[in-house]
Amino acid sequence: MNIDTHNPIRIAAAVALFAALAALAAGAQAADVPQVHVKYGDLNLRTTAGATVLYQRIRGAAGLVCGVSDTRDLARLAQAKACAAHTVAEAVAAVNAPALTGVYEVKMGDAGMRLAAIR
Repeated sequence: MNIDTHNPIRIAAAVALFAALAALAAGAQAADVPQVHVKYGDLNLRTTAGATVLYQRIRGAAGLVCGVSDTRDLARLAQAKACAAHTVAEAVAAVNAPALTGVYEVKMGDAGMRLAAIR
Protein backbone atom coordinates (compact mmCIF):
# COMPACT_ATOMS: atom_id res chain seq x y z
CA MET A 1 0.00 0.00 0.00
CA ASN A 2 1.28 3.45 -0.89
CA ILE A 3 0.55 5.92 1.92
CA ASP A 4 1.27 9.55 1.12
CA THR A 5 2.52 10.82 4.47
CA HIS A 6 3.60 14.20 3.13
CA ASN A 7 0.16 15.38 2.08
CA PRO A 8 -2.22 16.16 4.94
CA ILE A 9 -4.91 17.30 2.51
CA ARG A 10 -7.12 14.23 2.93
CA ILE A 11 -7.29 14.60 6.71
CA ALA A 12 -7.75 18.36 6.56
CA ALA A 13 -10.50 17.96 4.01
CA ALA A 14 -12.35 15.41 6.11
CA VAL A 15 -12.01 17.47 9.30
CA ALA A 16 -12.98 20.71 7.56
CA LEU A 17 -15.85 19.17 5.61
CA PHE A 18 -17.68 17.74 8.58
CA ALA A 19 -16.98 20.80 10.72
CA ALA A 20 -18.36 22.99 7.94
CA LEU A 21 -21.50 20.91 7.65
CA ALA A 22 -22.01 20.94 11.42
CA ALA A 23 -21.41 24.68 11.64
CA LEU A 24 -23.69 25.46 8.71
CA ALA A 25 -26.39 23.35 10.29
CA ALA A 26 -25.92 25.42 13.44
CA GLY A 27 -26.25 28.66 11.46
CA ALA A 28 -22.61 29.68 11.00
CA GLN A 29 -21.35 31.10 7.71
CA ALA A 30 -18.92 28.98 5.67
CA ALA A 31 -16.14 31.54 6.23
CA ASP A 32 -16.55 31.13 10.00
CA VAL A 33 -15.79 27.40 10.00
CA PRO A 34 -12.42 26.59 11.55
CA GLN A 35 -10.04 24.31 9.69
CA VAL A 36 -7.10 22.37 11.05
CA HIS A 37 -4.42 20.80 8.88
CA VAL A 38 -3.05 17.64 10.47
CA LYS A 39 0.50 16.95 9.40
CA TYR A 40 1.86 13.45 9.54
CA GLY A 41 4.86 13.39 7.24
CA ASP A 42 7.06 12.79 10.26
CA LEU A 43 5.22 9.58 11.17
CA ASN A 44 5.58 6.00 9.97
CA LEU A 45 1.97 4.96 9.47
CA ARG A 46 2.99 1.35 9.01
CA THR A 47 3.67 1.11 12.75
CA THR A 48 1.24 1.14 15.65
CA ALA A 49 3.29 3.87 17.34
CA GLY A 50 3.08 6.19 14.33
CA ALA A 51 -0.60 5.44 13.79
CA THR A 52 -1.35 6.14 17.46
CA VAL A 53 0.32 9.54 17.28
CA LEU A 54 -1.66 10.41 14.15
CA TYR A 55 -4.88 9.25 15.79
CA GLN A 56 -4.18 11.57 18.72
CA ARG A 57 -3.50 14.46 16.33
CA ILE A 58 -6.74 13.78 14.46
CA ARG A 59 -8.72 13.69 17.71
CA GLY A 60 -7.12 16.94 18.82
CA ALA A 61 -7.97 18.61 15.51
CA ALA A 62 -11.54 17.34 15.66
CA GLY A 63 -11.83 18.70 19.18
CA LEU A 64 -10.65 22.10 17.99
CA VAL A 65 -13.08 22.36 15.10
CA CYS A 66 -16.04 20.74 16.80
CA GLY A 67 -15.57 21.78 20.42
CA VAL A 68 -17.74 24.03 22.53
CA SER A 69 -16.73 26.59 25.11
CA ASP A 70 -19.91 26.40 27.19
CA THR A 71 -20.38 22.85 28.44
CA ARG A 72 -23.59 23.87 30.23
CA ASP A 73 -25.41 23.79 26.89
CA LEU A 74 -26.02 20.06 26.81
CA ALA A 75 -27.58 20.03 23.35
CA ARG A 76 -24.57 21.84 21.87
CA LEU A 77 -22.20 19.57 23.82
CA ALA A 78 -23.90 16.48 22.38
CA GLN A 79 -23.70 18.00 18.90
CA ALA A 80 -19.99 18.73 19.38
CA LYS A 81 -19.30 15.17 20.51
CA ALA A 82 -21.14 13.77 17.49
CA CYS A 83 -19.25 16.16 15.20
CA ALA A 84 -15.89 15.11 16.67
CA ALA A 85 -16.70 11.39 16.47
CA HIS A 86 -17.81 11.64 12.85
CA THR A 87 -14.88 13.88 11.91
CA VAL A 88 -12.37 11.42 13.39
CA ALA A 89 -14.01 8.52 11.55
CA GLU A 90 -13.95 10.47 8.25
CA ALA A 91 -10.30 11.44 8.69
CA VAL A 92 -9.23 7.88 9.55
CA ALA A 93 -11.10 6.59 6.50
CA ALA A 94 -9.50 9.29 4.31
CA VAL A 95 -5.96 8.32 5.34
CA ASN A 96 -6.71 4.68 4.56
CA ALA A 97 -3.76 3.27 6.52
CA PRO A 98 -4.32 -0.19 8.04
CA ALA A 99 -2.40 0.58 11.25
CA LEU A 100 -4.40 3.79 11.81
CA THR A 101 -7.65 1.95 11.16
CA GLY A 102 -6.58 -0.66 13.71
CA VAL A 103 -5.82 1.99 16.34
CA TYR A 104 -9.18 3.64 15.65
CA GLU A 105 -11.05 0.35 16.00
CA VAL A 106 -9.31 -0.47 19.29
CA LYS A 107 -10.05 2.99 20.70
CA MET A 108 -13.66 3.00 19.54
CA GLY A 109 -14.54 -0.60 20.43
CA ASP A 110 -17.90 -1.52 18.92
CA ALA A 111 -18.33 2.03 17.66
CA GLY A 112 -15.39 1.36 15.34
CA MET A 113 -17.85 -0.38 13.06
CA ARG A 114 -18.88 3.11 11.93
CA LEU A 115 -15.71 3.30 9.89
CA ALA A 116 -16.80 0.35 7.76
CA ALA A 117 -20.03 2.19 6.98
CA ILE A 118 -18.14 5.31 5.90
CA ARG A 119 -15.97 3.48 3.38
